[in-house]
Amino acid sequence: MKRRTLVILVAALASLVSIPVGNSDFRITLGIIVMVAGIKLFRFDKVIGFSFWTGLAVCMARIAYAAIIGISISPLLVGSYFLEIFFYIGYGIIYHFAIANIRTRYPVPLVVSLVLCDFGGNSLEYLMRFFYASEVWSDTSLLTLLLAALTRSVVIILVVWLLQRFGPKSIRTEEVIAS
Repeated sequence: MKRRTLVILVAALASLVSIPVGNSDFRITLGIIVMVAGIKLFRFDKVIGFSFWTGLAVCMARIAYAAIIGISISPLLVGSYFLEIFFYIGYGIIYHFAIANIRTRYPVPLVVSLVLCDFGGNSLEYLMRFFYASEVWSDTSLLTLLLAALTRSVVIILVVWLLQRFGPKSIRTEEVIAS
């Protein structure tokens, strides 16, 4: 429980760091990278619920940050931030079925599965923004979403590998025990 809470809090704080992708309003944030790295490193089960709580924490962190820096908190802004929860939920649902519960003899390579999770989560958020009539991603293309998904997936794999090899002993020990 402590690890889950810690990963959720670190993901919420990391989500405040974002990198723009292309010439659109779309940004890659580090929150999802922390969430998925935590899931992989600590072998969390119940990924869908975990992704919901992470998404909610990310949303609340962004609202709090906006209030701290003096941005006017309007229902439109809060609604836009709450739509990001759908990205985390969508990612968690696809992760649950494409990675966590896969029992095939020839599984899909991890990077491809993570790209599918990311693209699926972004697609769900994009759909929710469409229903919400949000213009936030009006200039975002599918290519941008795929580029972001690939980038985040590669970074997740790299972060997990680095932490398993060079991270704190508790993380390295956990991986050896689980093997």
